[in-house]
Amino acid sequence: MVNIITISNKKYMVDVAFGGNGATAPLPLEENTIHERIAPSEMRLIRSNIKQHTDPDQRLWLYQARDTRDSEWQTQYCFTETEFLPEDYEMMNFWTSQSRTSIFTQAILMAKMVMEEGRLVGAVTMFNGKVKREVGDVVVERFCMSEEDRLGILREWFGVRLTGEEERGIRGLVTELKG
Repeated sequence: MVNIITISNKKYMVDVAFGGNGATAPLPLEENTIHERIAPSEMRLIRSNIKQHTDPDQRLWLYQARDTRDSEWQTQYCFTETEFLPEDYEMMNFWTSQSRTSIFTQAILMAKMVMEEGRLVGAVTMFNGKVKREVGDVVVERFCMSEEDRLGILREWFGVRLTGEEERGIRGLVTELKG
């Protein structure tokens, strides 16, 4: 979900939960202005159509990121400036939380940004049982073999403590680690 906010008559895109490759700061709605993400990676917004469009003149905002200045830009997602209403969000949230084709019902995903001295320097990510901490050139990976392992990682790496009821809530789901 992207929010568009206006501060002093200037519009910004705010990405509230995209994850590891998402925007790490509000981005002015300006084309081709390059911003640092987590050094050396960069991010930008461009206006373009997408291959699914039947009208080649239709334009969307595309959020793009790249790992280094020499890397190719990768489009992460697109959005419009159309205003959404609470009912729209209710339907989108229902679908992402209930549909068998939604990644959010098929995988455990988490991302936490790492700050040092007020500066964004890295990220910790989880995809099912794989956990990765990247700060600069240092990458540490762990693999959870069981729910007990994953609960330990949630506490240690993410600072998340679940209640007993929440811990039991994953039992029987496709996302449960059964090792």
